[in-house]
Amino acid sequence: MARLPPLNALVAFEAVARTGSVRAASEALFVTPGAVSRQLKVLDDFLDMRLLERSGRGLALSTAGATYYQQISTHLDGIRKATEALQGLDHRAVVRLHSHTTFATRWLIPRLSHFQVLHPEVDIRLTTSSDWTPGADCDASVRLGLGDWPDYDATPLVRNVLVAVCAPSLIRPSKPRDAVWLAEQTLLRVSARPDDWEHWCVAAGIDPACMTRQRVFESSAVAYESAQDGLGIIVAQEVLVEAELQRGRLVAPFDVRVDRGEETYYLVIPSAKRHRKGLAALREALISSA
Repeated sequence: MARLPPLNALVAFEAVARTGSVRAASEALFVTPGAVSRQLKVLDDFLDMRLLERSGRGLALSTAGATYYQQISTHLDGIRKATEALQGLDHRAVVRLHSHTTFATRWLIPRLSHFQVLHPEVDIRLTTSSDWTPGADCDASVRLGLGDWPDYDATPLVRNVLVAVCAPSLIRPSKPRDAVWLAEQTLLRVSARPDDWEHWCVAAGIDPACMTRQRVFESSAVAYESAQDGLGIIVAQEVLVEAELQRGRLVAPFDVRVDRGEETYYLVIPSAKRHRKGLAALREALISSA
């Protein structure tokens, strides 16, 4: 009979696969990122294979890791439910929440941690992915759009302001930041957000055709990390890079900000579930923190 892998290592792997990063998993598990990384190594050594691979500055599931995650996640969730039933915790309100990965790791998770402290009677179960899937099995979701989804109640969470940012190392005080300077830079694009640069260029009065050096990323999070490392300039959603701007890790070389108005992030709840226990508290808490 095959030996069972260490449970702590399984839990750490499942959390990283579910949230998309070691840091997000550490916040969900209330441990340090180093502790999560050590457990991932324990599991890799036990299985004698790598379940996660480097992807830019982030992590991605290997083929074996994706298969393993699908198989164990159901069982771990079953263990959680059995434990809750045994401990008499069935009275807790379970809220299944879905979010875009980058928004979850950079804005949502810190606020959910605070919410859980204030509302221990609500069990938030967060899943993340790059896109929202219609008919997803969740009680609420964070979606990017205009807020006009039939049969859903949509509450705006943040202002969606686009701003061009880069590492301070790209700025030369003696060189003016204009269209000529911009044409010399490498533009970082995100495949899921193909129009951000065009919206910003219209507001800045710059022809995007003059910018020929470009790199395209699948993930906004990886693109933001690449910008911090000085690999180029990116049009970012300001709310998602606030911390880096405040700490000086990123700077805005142009005084051009594009407010996308109603096109922003919404907390979306099916109208039929609007009165479900826990959802009203979650909505009020997120609005207040925003």
